[in-house]
Amino acid sequence: MTSTLGSGRLLGGRYRLVERIAAGGQGEVWRAEDAGLGRPAAVKVLRGEYADNAEFRERFRREAQHAAGLSHPGIAQVFDYSEGEGGEAPYLVMEYVAGESLSAAIAREAPMSPGRVLDIIAAVASALAAAHTAGLVHRDVKPGNVLLGHDGSIKITDFGIARAMDASSLTRTGTLMGTPLYLAPEQALGRPATAASDLYALGVIAFELLTGRPPYEGPPTAVVLAHRDTPLPPLPSSVPSGLVDLVHALTAKDPAARPHPAAAVAERAARLRADPAMGARRPDDTPLDQPVPGVRSGSLTQVLAQPLPPVRRRRALPLALGGLVVLAGVVTWSAWPASHDRPAVAPSPSAAITTPSATPTKASPRPVARRPRPPAHPPAHRAKPGKHGKQAKHGKGGKGRH
Repeated sequence: MTSTLGSGRLLGGRYRLVERIAAGGQGEVWRAEDAGLGRPAAVKVLRGEYADNAEFRERFRREAQHAAGLSHPGIAQVFDYSEGEGGEAPYLVMEYVAGESLSAAIAREAPMSPGRVLDIIAAVASALAAAHTAGLVHRDVKPGNVLLGHDGSIKITDFGIARAMDASSLTRTGTLMGTPLYLAPEQALGRPATAASDLYALGVIAFELLTGRPPYEGPPTAVVLAHRDTPLPPLPSSVPSGLVDLVHALTAKDPAARPHPAAAVAERAARLRADPAMGARRPDDTPLDQPVPGVRSGSLTQVLAQPLPPVRRRRALPLALGGLVVLAGVVTWSAWPASHDRPAVAPSPSAAITTPSATPTKASPRPVARRPRPPAHPPAHRAKPGKHGKQAKHGKGGKGRH
């Protein structure tokens, strides 16, 4: 199937493409005008080579069905769906959100104030509660899939790899679904994602909002292992204890130890937000931009083609024996652009992990991270993220979103 997209192209005799706002290896997202209703829309279109792939078409269809079945102000609405006719590729028409992705906001604003972080936690948890109540697990909660509207709205999107709690998955045996930076420990072991897995990802996002970087960085395989075995790095000392406790609870390695359901997380965040002390921006806004020597950060939405190394710590040995066979698979992500979720940097050949530390005080300086294993190649410096536009992408971060 071939389909040439461009500004002015009319899909389904109704949706006129205006501007491409996101592009990835498997699809494109366009800002469009709905000629029938005279309103803006976001249109996701599968690339031709994937439109002929039965698995991708089925995943695309599921995204439309899942999102269309949800009604919540914190979830981007689905308006229309087409299997593709007359040589057109399948496309999905969604609500257009004028604003930006959370990933773009992180690149520009982080570290964020505790109050701002709690607002985001409460909004995302509330939206996840609606999905979980409807029997859906998102499985790819990350900043690129959270939209911040200019009107103050906060919405989650991209249910491309969402899974019904009582249905079979499209995931092949030995394949991990999700993005390594936000992958829950149980997913790293090849176990099914649950509502608790979505909440773990939300906790990781909260850590990133408070520090400016994810808790674990490095090659994808090593990051997956870190989520499973490495304690969460310390948060800055200026973060209020109630928020620290919430982040630690959400990122507990044992899913049973995480707060639940998502509605309770939203309520807890709202109660903390009511504390006047939460509204002030933290006094020390120094970014945590010191890299661990010998470690280069990279884009972590990648394929894991090599088996993960065995766990060296004795306490994790039973997990290693039971889970590394599954972990020898690949990490798969949804069919939408990841190139703008974080600035792309060549991944390090070393398996070392970068873990940010709390902001050090003048009286007692602390190292930024625990020293990793010696790298196999010369060290490289971390690249700072670039600036993003004021509008968000649809799907993985950018300048106009659904």
